[in-house]
Amino acid sequence: MADIQTGSNQRLVVFIDGQPYRVPGDITILTALEYAGFQLKRGCGCRGGVCGACATVYRLPGDNRLYTCLACQTVVQPDMQLSLMRYFPVNRATYAIADLTPTGQQVIDLYPEITRCMGCNTCTQVCPMDINAMGGISAILKGDIEAVAQMSMNCIMCGLCAGRCPAGLSPYLYFLLCRRLYGRHVLAPFVAVPPRIAEIKDQQYTRELDRLMALDTEELKKIYQEHQQDKRIV
Repeated sequence: MADIQTGSNQRLVVFIDGQPYRVPGDITILTALEYAGFQLKRGCGCRGGVCGACATVYRLPGDNRLYTCLACQTVVQPDMQLSLMRYFPVNRATYAIADLTPTGQQVIDLYPEITRCMGCNTCTQVCPMDINAMGGISAILKGDIEAVAQMSMNCIMCGLCAGRCPAGLSPYLYFLLCRRLYGRHVLAPFVAVPPRIAEIKDQQYTRELDRLMALDTEELKKIYQEHQQDKRIV
């Protein structure tokens, strides 16, 4: 069991995968899972709300609605019924991005189910990053790949939109494709990237990497702390 730091004496019961556990009342769902003794090897990720690994579904007493959230960002509530959604099955298209064209029709060809969108806005409502997911679907159907790429830039690929869509769509996959199309075929290349790639291929950084690999843990910590200090000064 993880060493849980909590300042609360209050305890409440939550139901994890149908089983009751008594946990502190001031911790997140993710921390409650560890407090209850779960060893999290998947679904724990960054713990900062940016990786999308801890997508969770839950219900509250007396409320028939099914709620979604990120477990690392949501505090437990009394008698909450919850389950970590470690993976949601989706049909993922296979493609070579260099062979595609940056058009809405290209996205539809790879994901024809997108035309079944009901316009219910459920995908937008469940998005933990407040992305206008339904607006993104609409932009794809209008052929505006750049708009989709820009509005979905904060997508963390949690899959909650796919888990709740009544039409069986997987918006986050369409948005990922749009960002890839935009980056590969529309966005102007960064002029500094090719020279840096050439430097890496020429092994110009190998000596420094070898030096770092040879250091022990304490020496690496010291370098890291000095680096953090330099950033604060800047």
